[in-house]
Amino acid sequence: MDYPGSKMTLPVRQALLGLFIAAFFIISPLLILYTAGYRYDWQNGILRETGALNVDVLPRTATVFLENEKLSGKIPIRLKNIKPKKYVLRITAPGYYDWEKEVEVKNKQTVYIKEISLIKKTEPELILAGPIKQVFLSPDNKYLIYTTDNGTTEIWMRDLNAQKNFLLAKETSGKEVNVSWSSSNSYIAIGTGQSPFNKIYILDAKKPEKQIELVKKVKLPVTKLMWKTSIEPELFFSTKSKLMSYLPVSDRQLTLAKNTFNDWYMDDGQLWTINWDNAKKNFLITRDALGFSSNFNYLSPEEVFGVEKFTHDSPIIILTAKNGAILIKKAITAEVILVLHDKKYDFAGENFLISDYNDWWLIWTPWELTTYSAGEEPNLLNRSGEKLQKVIPLDEYNTLAMIWADKTTVLFPYYYVSHNLLDYSIISADADSENKIFYFTGNVGGRDGLWKLNY
Repeated sequence: MDYPGSKMTLPVRQALLGLFIAAFFIISPLLILYTAGYRYDWQNGILRETGALNVDVLPRTATVFLENEKLSGKIPIRLKNIKPKKYVLRITAPGYYDWEKEVEVKNKQTVYIKEISLIKKTEPELILAGPIKQVFLSPDNKYLIYTTDNGTTEIWMRDLNAQKNFLLAKETSGKEVNVSWSSSNSYIAIGTGQSPFNKIYILDAKKPEKQIELVKKVKLPVTKLMWKTSIEPELFFSTKSKLMSYLPVSDRQLTLAKNTFNDWYMDDGQLWTINWDNAKKNFLITRDALGFSSNFNYLSPEEVFGVEKFTHDSPIIILTAKNGAILIKKAITAEVILVLHDKKYDFAGENFLISDYNDWWLIWTPWELTTYSAGEEPNLLNRSGEKLQKVIPLDEYNTLAMIWADKTTVLFPYYYVSHNLLDYSIISADADSENKIFYFTGNVGGRDGLWKLNY
């Protein structure tokens, strides 16, 4: 049928209809394949799957290069339709260290590069000159305890806001200083020498002139101490015969239990203990022995001592306990046992730290660094022959400062990317991860002192 004035005859209209139907059946599958991540490789004449890359880092002004080709757009950057293969990704920003990693893009997968804060390139700034040794930063980043040794060991506190120094005590030269900050308030306990301590100073950093000598009060050496996580300061401590607590505000002492333990640890008011079970000939780990106690797990003598001879009162050290897990230092070797309610893990370890971010456990020897998170198995993060001395989290992404014998490096642990931070040896260090300030003691350019590095 033809319409008056129409130039499209019936055959023409039928031809167009057929063309549109054919286009529909050709284009629709192509669109579906496109949205599913398929692209046609014109060079090789084949249909390929593709992947994607998402980059979201700090600072937002950073520039991203993929195979030395600058990517356009502001961070966060999302690239779609990338040919699956390995690429070199480099992130740069003026005044910052470059971040570089080989990434592999796979079919129908997105590679996420996120939770990264680049490290600034700055020079160390001298705070105090002199033979300064140890340094301990308060949890609120307001105070710094440091020691000097120039014939006499002096213990100082620096108010970082007021930039004032206060001499706390003088001790015999070379005597080790152990500092325990309360995580909930401005109180601090300072022990000198090694356990059992014959001298322990307790003070409020806001009133450093008012000091309490704990050992003089209890008239017995103190074997171990740690602060309770509470607004009102309370210090748990043990003598050879008792487990006690001291409340410095009210000047009260409380006896909690007889000290019949091989060792103890207080986790947020919950007591963990380990002691010899003569009936089962094993070491019994008990949780909350002060109230509703429960048997947590056992350790055999072979697990703790290997094949060496032992007595049930041989020293065993609880390094830490948290979230239903306890870390115990072996008595003979540089190894630890991570004990859960139904599992045990044995690996190298001497030192430990639990990051403030995500409760991430860091356990290390000079040769190995192992990490642990609740619900996961321990993970060997780093192995080296360079003598690792200390590990310090630098930011909320758990970027780590790795302090070695003659240098300090930065490690982005989720990506195994690292670069140098300081190219000389340091004695002691701590970090303000909130304001990104790295405090350390050592010799820089021939000058001994206390230094800070804004990173």
